[in-house]
Amino acid sequence: MIVARRPPGPFGPAPRGGREQWMGRRRSPAGFTLVEMTVVLLIIALGTVLAIPMVEGGFESREVRRAARQIASTMTYCRGEAVGSGAPQELVIDVPENSIRTTDWGRWAVLTDRAVIEEIHGGAEVGDGVVQILCFPNGSTSGAEIILAGRNDRRQHRLKIAFDPLIGNVRVEDLGL
Repeated sequence: MIVARRPPGPFGPAPRGGREQWMGRRRSPAGFTLVEMTVVLLIIALGTVLAIPMVEGGFESREVRRAARQIASTMTYCRGEAVGSGAPQELVIDVPENSIRTTDWGRWAVLTDRAVIEEIHGGAEVGDGVVQILCFPNGSTSGAEIILAGRNDRRQHRLKIAFDPLIGNVRVEDLGL
């Protein structure tokens, strides 16, 4: 009878035992070490620290754009009502309250706290920080420019809403850096 022998290993004869020992591998216990878990937690914490400011800036930018769309659509609505009804309509912008409304409160909105009305050029001031913009039946307006900004970063998230006095066209422009 011929017995097959294992070839000798680099450090002498091959060890006796299972295949893992013959291949030079040892079974390690299942699980993670404390060092591995700490490294993973540090990577997650670093990613969170870097991501949160970017997400917060995105919320503010989105809210400023939403407020600009809301003001622009209210301006267009007010002009359309004036042309359709044949009577002048007014758009009232209340800066201290951060709100807008049309004649007889037909349409109104309070802007979000992340977007503030920074400046208004044009219109007629009817109170402390309250401006009235008129829309006439022929499609013209008294005209105005409104600057919106983000509450936290007023230099980066800025939009200008321009209400043309001659034809009543509404334009929204980005003023951010």
